[in-house]
Amino acid sequence: MSKLYDLGEKYRRFNEFVDAAWDDEDLTEDDLQLYIETLESIEDEVSVKVENIVKFMKNIEGDIEAFKNEEKRLEKKRKYLQNKYDGLKSYTQTTLEVSKIDKVSAGTFKVRLQVNPPSINIVDPTKIPDTYKIAQEPKIDSKALLKDVKNGLEVDGAVLITDKKHLRIS
Repeated sequence: MSKLYDLGEKYRRFNEFVDAAWDDEDLTEDDLQLYIETLESIEDEVSVKVENIVKFMKNIEGDIEAFKNEEKRLEKKRKYLQNKYDGLKSYTQTTLEVSKIDKVSAGTFKVRLQVNPPSINIVDPTKIPDTYKIAQEPKIDSKALLKDVKNGLEVDGAVLITDKKHLRIS
């Protein structure tokens, strides 16, 4: 079976051939019937090829959905284990702090409380001098821009695209 691209090329060449034949004006009823049959066979091949591609896409779509579900399941499990880990770590740290114990030799492990390096807590960002602020490029609100341009507002630097197509399978 031909590739979809090859079938599309056949279809294009056949249309060019038929267009040239129409200019000939020597077409008989048999010629016309032959053109119709050829066109139908190419269309049937395209239809079968597209059907097979869509079936394959549906299989892939099922795999994608299965992976998404597995990712969600694994994410829940990871979060559960992370919370369990954080809870045990916090429990151990609190117990050591309350007991005023800085170091513990726990079998094959050595556990100790360590002072964190200094950090900063920003209470009011508006009071921080500009010398500590990082300049950033302005971000464009594409959704608002699209809405306004769709409503007829002309905005330099933006063009509304209405002729773009996508493949819909039902």
